[in-house]
Amino acid sequence: MRLDICRITPLAIAICLFGGCDAKKAPIEKGRQAVKEVVTQPFNALDAAKDSLKHSDDKQKAALEEANREIK
Repeated sequence: MRLDICRITPLAIAICLFGGCDAKKAPIEKGRQAVKEVVTQPFNALDAAKDSLKHSDDKQKAALEEANREIK
């Protein structure tokens, strides 16, 4: 029984240490990802607004050109 404890103890300590390192990295990575999303969200919204405005502007120009063709 004593030999089993001597063999298992270092293994258990190693697993706890390596598991602890992974456990610490996971919240940090999640936090970084959350910050990245919060920071990029306004830029994504701005890009979407620009695309929408450009699409609307193109549509309006096409409608004006069509109206000018009908008048001529």
